[in-house]
Amino acid sequence: MSALVWPSYAAVEADGYAVSDDTDVQRTPFDDGLVRQERRYSSALTALSITALLANDTDYRRFRAWAGDCAHRWFAWTAPESGQVHQVRVRGGAGGIDYTARIGPDGRRSWEATLDLEGVGL
Repeated sequence: MSALVWPSYAAVEADGYAVSDDTDVQRTPFDDGLVRQERRYSSALTALSITALLANDTDYRRFRAWAGDCAHRWFAWTAPESGQVHQVRVRGGAGGIDYTARIGPDGRRSWEATLDLEGVGL
């Protein structure tokens, strides 16, 4: 069995790329109304909002098949800002991906896949 990796034909667009940390504390009220915070995890997940560009209908179908098999599992992904490889997964699996068709000036159709990746240490 080979390691799972992000498809090379799905280019990550710079516009809309965002990084956020999950809330890693649990808040509970005391009897006097003050709020206590305690860490919930030893390592919190980091979320990455990305848009993947799919050049044509063939890449769109290939990506949908890949997402159905792999998006809910951990896979290797190279962060564009650092070039480092991280283990990530898609939040919500294949159901967490939104697809939008784009028609270019030449009449060709391409696709954008909008999704959130999550991992530790991103």
